[in-house]
Amino acid sequence: MDTDEPLPPELYTRPEAFQRERRSVFGSAWLLLARADAVRKPGDYVAESLGGWPVLAIADAQGAPRAFRNACRHQKLPLFDSGAGHCEQVRCRYHGWTYDIAGHFVSAPPPVAPSGELSPNLERVSAQQMHGLLFVHLDDDPPALAVSVPGLASALTEAGLKTHRFHAEITTEIDVNWKLVIEQALVDAREDVVRSVEWPCVIFDVIGSGAVLHQVIARSFHRTRIHHYHYGAPAAIEWSAARVARWKAGALERQTALEAGAAAALPASIELGAFRERLRSAHADGSIS
Repeated sequence: MDTDEPLPPELYTRPEAFQRERRSVFGSAWLLLARADAVRKPGDYVAESLGGWPVLAIADAQGAPRAFRNACRHQKLPLFDSGAGHCEQVRCRYHGWTYDIAGHFVSAPPPVAPSGELSPNLERVSAQQMHGLLFVHLDDDPPALAVSVPGLASALTEAGLKTHRFHAEITTEIDVNWKLVIEQALVDAREDVVRSVEWPCVIFDVIGSGAVLHQVIARSFHRTRIHHYHYGAPAAIEWSAARVARWKAGALERQTALEAGAAAALPASIELGAFRERLRSAHADGSIS
């Protein structure tokens, strides 16, 4: 099969496809959650839904980040909305179950208190840091982060990301399928930019003395959020904004075309073909052609 052949339109337009990717793509990969500095002081937290998986990280009493599923152990309702903040304890807004910042169950109102001797602590999620970035994995015993993302690890090391001053974070919201954003980036090459794209959804650009890391977050089958982390030279922000505007316009145009049954073709590339081939493998147990 020609790996540059477009994927079936339903993979970009159907919620069933996103649910399959939730398990086969996002449920089995290291996912970037946030910059580690976002959870530096005890009680600092960040929460996000990554490919349909609600997760959170919170700094414990020693300032070490701990990651959990963003779900109360009572009725699996969310503890935090997406975003960052600070708290002294984690308290479920619905029924008052309370946990400390290490994820240990503390108390609950008597009418809804857990029965039995086992305290229902928050459900841990694997977490590792790399170059000041915090990644999470839904598996209990995942492979080492650096081994799983060798391309990104090498690119971050070569760019010396730790030596670059963090400059700003900017967020872009797009009403398109996440794959369209990645595909636009893969075909948007420039000679003055060194780009690395790590499966499934991290894009890292080095531009002169600056760098931009794009965290592509699949929020649903037709909603994507991108966090842009800018390092080094402030000029990278202006450059990045122009490129991201191109990605957004191209992704929106293709989303409209796909929903109308007339997909707009993209230029063939090795990187695009490899990305689509991994997606075909992720959907191998489903009904795609």
